[in-house]
Amino acid sequence: MGETKTVGYKDILKIANCRKLLFSNLINRFGDSIDAIAFTWLVYQLTGSATWSAIIFGLNQLPGIVVLPLAGAWVEGKNKKKIIVYTDLLRGLVIAGFVVLYYLHLVNPFIMAGFTLLITTIESLNEPAAGAFVPEIVQGDYYTVMQSMKMTIAQVVNLVGMSLAGIIIAAFGVGVAMLIDVATFFIGAFIILFIDYSKCKAQSASISEQDYMTKLKDGFKYMKGNGTILYFCLTAVMLNFVLSPLNSLLTPLVSSVYMKDADFLSIVMAGQWIGAIIASLVLPKVISKISFDKAVGCLGAIEGVACLLLSRGALVKGSMIMSLVLATGSMFIIGLTMSILAGILNVELVKKIDTDYMARCSSAFNAVGTASLPVGTFFVTLATVRLNCDTILLFTGVLGIIIFGGIYFVKKVSTIKEKNLDAKQSIREHQSEQEEDASYPGAAG
Repeated sequence: MGETKTVGYKDILKIANCRKLLFSNLINRFGDSIDAIAFTWLVYQLTGSATWSAIIFGLNQLPGIVVLPLAGAWVEGKNKKKIIVYTDLLRGLVIAGFVVLYYLHLVNPFIMAGFTLLITTIESLNEPAAGAFVPEIVQGDYYTVMQSMKMTIAQVVNLVGMSLAGIIIAAFGVGVAMLIDVATFFIGAFIILFIDYSKCKAQSASISEQDYMTKLKDGFKYMKGNGTILYFCLTAVMLNFVLSPLNSLLTPLVSSVYMKDADFLSIVMAGQWIGAIIASLVLPKVISKISFDKAVGCLGAIEGVACLLLSRGALVKGSMIMSLVLATGSMFIIGLTMSILAGILNVELVKKIDTDYMARCSSAFNAVGTASLPVGTFFVTLATVRLNCDTILLFTGVLGIIIFGGIYFVKKVSTIKEKNLDAKQSIREHQSEQEEDASYPGAAG
């Protein structure tokens, strides 16, 4: 018997399409990380208002909630490669136009809001195409390793890009930083253009012939009748709900509970990034060793424990070393578990979804995840009226342990019941066969 070959990073890098896809992803991620700092800085620089910053953030999320589920049906059946190239070029041109207005001193908060909506709407067309494009390029175990490499590149490049963003802005200005983002879109699109799409796994011809409303309705019917996809969506929502308080309250937690400054916050955030990088490297091994249900239950509960520990900063605030160990260690665990769960969700989603529904399901899944973030942040905002940030994080940690531990318990009980039913069914079938053999005229001899 021959042994099954284990797919590794070298096997991925031997494939020309994979190399191009990874390099394009590296370029785009670098541009996005620069832009994330530059645009946020520019919003506050021009408006001087936290309110406008919140409005721009909300507008940035809106197309992901409203447009994304509708965009999946439009993308389905079309050439994903062309959509990715066109939308990347279009995003680059739009941001270039914004930079021109900035240098002409014509930018105001309303123009920024309009450009934010336009850019994120284009991204909502790009995202389902990109989500369906990768499984068409890479299948099976190669896809899992490919996702691991993409995650690793994304985490490392984000870390480098955000570190360089401040230097670039200080040395050359916000406009130059945004022009770097423009260049990365053009370069990324150019690389994608040379990916060989002729031998990729194609969708059914009937999908291309369907009108938009038919594809949209079929997509919702498919998801409604697929309990696994609904389970994935629920898991993503629960993960984002647990993370919302952390995203909103980390800075006040460091300042008011740990009694530390921005340097301490940077070190703590680095712990999360390191955890995320390690998670991306071990993802293929984790997927091969642990089932999805066990991963969700165990890792989700561990993430809850880490949130709980992070909230106890008041106990160690008198010691810098103990504060760093507790906060950085907790954030490392959160980054590790969160990234592994996100990677497993992505891989399992591709495995469970029919190719003909990939863009529609992935866009709906991402929209649900996007929508849960502002909802979670809204509840956190309400909670801060009555509770301190460390108390909120403590409750969040306990809630995470209960939710994900509960998911694991329910799925475990359900699996045991299914096995018992299968065993009983096998016994009945065996007894039925014996009765038939006994009643057969020639059975007695």
